Amino acid sequence: MSSPNSKERIWRIAAILAPSRSLPQPEQKVKVHAGAATKATRYGFIDLLRGFALVMMVETHVVNAYLPVALRKGSEFFFWLSFVNGLVAPGFLFAAGFSIVLQGNSQWDNWLHFRLPFWKQMRRLGFITLVAYYSHLEGFKLSRYLRDWGDRAMWTKTLQVDILQCIVVSLLFVHLLLFVLRRRNLLAWASCLLTGCVAFVTPWMWSRDFSRSLPLSMALFLNPHGVSLFPIFPWLCFVLAGSCAACFFLKSVELRRIPEFIRGIAILGALMIIAGVLLRSAPYTLPGHSNFYTTSPLYVVIRIGCILLITALLYHLEAGMQWVPRPIQLAGQESLLVYGVHLWFIFALLRGKHVGRILGLETGYLGCLFLSSAIILLMLCLAKYWHALKKGYPGYTKLGQTITVLIMIAVFLLS
Repeated sequence: MSSPNSKERIWRIAAILAPSRSLPQPEQKVKVHAGAATKATRYGFIDLLRGFALVMMVETHVVNAYLPVALRKGSEFFFWLSFVNGLVAPGFLFAAGFSIVLQGNSQWDNWLHFRLPFWKQMRRLGFITLVAYYSHLEGFKLSRYLRDWGDRAMWTKTLQVDILQCIVVSLLFVHLLLFVLRRRNLLAWASCLLTGCVAFVTPWMWSRDFSRSLPLSMALFLNPHGVSLFPIFPWLCFVLAGSCAACFFLKSVELRRIPEFIRGIAILGALMIIAGVLLRSAPYTLPGHSNFYTTSPLYVVIRIGCILLITALLYHLEAGMQWVPRPIQLAGQESLLVYGVHLWFIFALLRGKHVGRILGLETGYLGCLFLSSAIILLMLCLAKYWHALKKGYPGYTKLGQTITVLIMIAVFLLS
């Protein structure tokens, strides 16, 4: 039997003699010191996926906020616009699941043994949770809650689950899988299996009123209960699908077969879309709350298929055409800032009681287009300069973030 050194020498000779052929790489066993971690490789197409999702999210929120009801009813154009806008959140969640596995690939041992990088990750998720719930506080005043402690409607509005809360819980679930399974290949197959399970159980989950048996804060994560926009059923599916895809992507990186992987997810995505559309006419429904556009596993399949096709396209834009729009990429990297600021800008400022009276609260498609374009441009500039500030003055930006959090807490407690 040949030794590992002789195998490596054979590989090198073969690579010299046949450089144009794709040969499998020998396994490299690298000794890693305890606590050491390699820097995570940043893949531009995932930042682009998140960035384009954010850009489309701005347009989606503008349309939802300003387009009159009369222009929505019975319009085929609005149907297809809603379908495209309906891919925004799945794409954003898919990118979150993909990114956590890419990050975990460089911090695997540290996360498994609860070292400092793990607690930094928990701190990030804690900050996202703070931002998520702070945006729903009633008047941003503690006194409001002390005065009307028994107001269930107030607590329901405060505890409703939006996309940030969904991301946090979903990523914590991926962390749990990582800790239990401890191997990337097991994480891949478990994520794939659980994606299907969550999708199939969603109609049943939506038919139950969990607020009668569980604390309201937990019940709102399981189904909408009339207010939650992103309960983990079925939205956890997209984070798990992203985690699964990232595991197989990293395997293709190790085997130097990335083009084959991208081709594979493109074909899989197309097949998922075709299967979802064809099976919709099947005379079978799952028990529970039945609605194709909210609880159907087939619609989950169609949207995951679309996201896989978009991911493959963005990879080809980056790797094949060498086209990476830097502003979109930076928006993807500064997604939390762009997400929070654009929501505040639209719903608190433009639709506030002062500016809203001047600009109005309704506009047609052309008005939505102009308004969306202006806000998108503003958000891209914000991401660009904030990213440069973080890179040039990391200490000051972290201090600024800490001060901002303290101010947020102080305003709530002292109001």
